[in-house]
Amino acid sequence: MFACNGVLRKSDFNVDVFEYSPVPFGLVRYGVAPDHQEVKNVIKQFDQMFERNRNRLRLFCNVKIGRDVTFDELTHGYDAVLLAYGSHKTRQLGIPGSDSKNVISGSDFVGWYNGVPHAPTPDLSATDVVIVGNGNVALDCARVLSTASSGALRATDIPDDRLVVLEKVPIKDIKILGRRGPEHVGFYFLFCLKICI
Repeated sequence: MFACNGVLRKSDFNVDVFEYSPVPFGLVRYGVAPDHQEVKNVIKQFDQMFERNRNRLRLFCNVKIGRDVTFDELTHGYDAVLLAYGSHKTRQLGIPGSDSKNVISGSDFVGWYNGVPHAPTPDLSATDVVIVGNGNVALDCARVLSTASSGALRATDIPDDRLVVLEKVPIKDIKILGRRGPEHVGFYFLFCLKICI
């Protein structure tokens, strides 16, 4: 959407956006923790972009390039094609046990609790959790798991069906394992994480 906004500001092109998901805005909608509404507020700017440019900007959701529209159709039907599809495959750690039952990637878990359509519900019946990584996603996962039962997520945009599952988690202990030293942590803000279980 940022690329689309840039094209619209600098040209008089008509723009069609093809979105794989049933709703637009990708990672802003599905990849940001539900209690980070200040980050998700960029969605309002995107909505305004569509409103301001409704005569030359169209959105088509639930479209899979290669299945619903071929790449050849795109290149023949448009003067320019911008592929901004992001990364939708998770990377495996490649260590013994990483393919064990109930080992979940952070991006899959974040996508699930943000309401990605057809995302499988993780098994959250464990009392002890280990999170490998100490970046934004890892800390978001820890915070969501540790605060859901307190009702802290009710004021967010987390989908109701996900919230019901999260509020019942029996987790008693969350450990965060950083794979590198503190000089290499990947979170943007310095803050204290209080895990109250």
